[in-house]
Amino acid sequence: MIKVVDMGYQFVNVGGFEANRPEGSGDYLFLFLRCPTEIFLDGAYQWVPADTYIIFGKGIPQIYRKWDAHFINDWIHFDFDCDCADKYFEKLGVPLNSPIVLPNNTEITEMTSGLQIDFFSNHKENYEQILSEKADALFQKFAELYHFSNEYSEKKYNYRQSFTKLRQRILNRQYCPDSSEEIAASMNLSVSYFQHLYKDFFGNSVYKDIISARIEQAAHLLGHTEYSISRIASLCGYDNVEHFSRIFKKYKGRSPHNYRKWVGISKPSQGKRM
Repeated sequence: MIKVVDMGYQFVNVGGFEANRPEGSGDYLFLFLRCPTEIFLDGAYQWVPADTYIIFGKGIPQIYRKWDAHFINDWIHFDFDCDCADKYFEKLGVPLNSPIVLPNNTEITEMTSGLQIDFFSNHKENYEQILSEKADALFQKFAELYHFSNEYSEKKYNYRQSFTKLRQRILNRQYCPDSSEEIAASMNLSVSYFQHLYKDFFGNSVYKDIISARIEQAAHLLGHTEYSISRIASLCGYDNVEHFSRIFKKYKGRSPHNYRKWVGISKPSQGKRM
């Protein structure tokens, strides 16, 4: 279990700042430097650019400074309830005590902001468990982006964020495209390149995600409305009811009619709206 000890988000130190902890802080430190900073590493000070991350291990010197302007950073002091932290990051494949720059860190900063909100809401039930799970999710995402940035070019990396948002909209049924051609055109990409990137990023074709989203929407309508099956098919993008039924059974293991009986609505009314 990860224990979040203290943290700050977009914390501004007016006029500069110096951290001088030769023996560390007694815990681990996840640090995001929002401005160029001098860090003492490998026996000497070195400048690192803005938007640099570093995860200090327990007992490792934490020495960094910036005096020529305001010092702005995000930081999370954390520890583990077992002697397993180094193995945790070793398993993630993320180096400790080394500067890391991600081409795009929006997802990490958003997750840090969300974690801070929960950190200062300590009246919540299961407070420590919530923080532990969110901190773990943050580090897992950080590792994913770290490996992704090492594997792909910056241009391809930058596509990832827009593709991730696209996939979320599709799976949440906020966007219901008819085809890959429609999406590729909206992103000014060729269809083949769009399909290649999508499959490369998520290990799944956009076609399968569109179908999955349609079937989940159909399952919701079958279980929570009295719409006819033909109307549900139409609402989910299927003109042919038989084709819809075959696809639905393939994904859910039951025909739409049997699925509706299974969830407790056995006599749908053709015209009634819910």
